[in-house]
Amino acid sequence: MYKKNQSTKPQVISYERVKSYMQWMIERYGDYSAKKLLQKANLLFKDDTQYNESALEYLIERDIVNDQRYAQRLTQTLSEKNIGANKIKEKLYAKGFSSHTISECIGTLETTEDDYFDKALTLKIRKFGEEPITELKLKQKALRHLIAKGFSYSIASQAVSHTSHED
Repeated sequence: MYKKNQSTKPQVISYERVKSYMQWMIERYGDYSAKKLLQKANLLFKDDTQYNESALEYLIERDIVNDQRYAQRLTQTLSEKNIGANKIKEKLYAKGFSSHTISECIGTLETTEDDYFDKALTLKIRKFGEEPITELKLKQKALRHLIAKGFSYSIASQAVSHTSHED
């Protein structure tokens, strides 16, 4: 149907091109973890990946890519959204952070069991109302909802069966 223009030459893959691509990705779309940035570069420059790691090391040395800083900021943001620790860990792992970085970020959260209970109770009240849930199917639905948001089963069950008179 359409003729493909055969005169376009493939661009030469160089260290500068890989480095500028990574910088463009960060400027355009915000922070990336080092692992995700390397995956994206490997996908685009799959023919010759020899420059990808050295370009990434350059960005890490210049503190343009900093996994610890990015993970800490992401952890705080997710914590403010009433998300439990388990869900935060899952999201950080999906972004490509190491388990050491994830455990450090979760450890810096200044939350106690009461804080998690308050967050779970807020989510329960928002979706299911203030009254304790006694109907079995609705109780199971509320438990699944809270567990999916990253709260432990014990905290979720406390929030589901909580009455306003217990305060």
